[in-house]
Amino acid sequence: MLLLGSLSIVSSQACSESALPSYVLTEQSDLPDMASIQDVDQKKQTFFEFLQPIVAQINEKVQAERAWLKVVEAKIRRGDKLDRWQTNFMSDLADYYKVDEALGSKPFFSALYHRVDTLPTSLVLAQAANESAWGTSRFAVEGNNLFGQWCFSEGCGLVPSERDNSARHEVKKFASIHASVAGYFRNLNTHQEYQPLRQIRSELRYLQIPIDSTFIVWGLEGYSIRGEPYIRELISMIDHNKLQAFDRPAFYAKNDVQVTFD
Repeated sequence: MLLLGSLSIVSSQACSESALPSYVLTEQSDLPDMASIQDVDQKKQTFFEFLQPIVAQINEKVQAERAWLKVVEAKIRRGDKLDRWQTNFMSDLADYYKVDEALGSKPFFSALYHRVDTLPTSLVLAQAANESAWGTSRFAVEGNNLFGQWCFSEGCGLVPSERDNSARHEVKKFASIHASVAGYFRNLNTHQEYQPLRQIRSELRYLQIPIDSTFIVWGLEGYSIRGEPYIRELISMIDHNKLQAFDRPAFYAKNDVQVTFD
């Protein structure tokens, strides 16, 4: 049971020990020295085993935020007054996910549900491997940046060696790999360029179809100038490395969450 003010979230299944994640969560783990690993299979296994717990942690945080929003929305619809901390936290979520609808309104919750949602682990692993050359790129090693994310203020990151003289972008430096993954999640869940991904994900949820990475990846054509060939390469990486085996539902998604009032 997760207590949220005077409300609670209850699973219809008992929380057995086997239902809990078996990995150890960490926010400060350093990227392994991927360049020193010569065996291809070992390199892949090391990369995936390092990154998967971080992705799982962020997915579960997002799923908890989504469940909390459902509780708060139900409280508002009942006409109950929110505690001050609930209003403040709701406002913080709106800022983080770049939603500017009237706080607590139906359009507000609709917009947030469109953005506060998980990403398949298989998609995150495939893009991280692709964009960082399996954790060996300069931006991964020097800037903890696994996804090639840009920033636009001087000194915010690393200057690409091939950058045009007229360009001003840098490849963002992150304090940790965890911060890089969290930034990637926020990027895909808020940037207008990836609205197609969010729309596909929303439609799959409406149809009660599992969020399949090989479906929603088609919403990322704007991620690379390569367009469709880039998408097909990601799908090939997902399939070849059997990455969908990592797509276990997050705790809240797996346990049939119901909202009840104490």
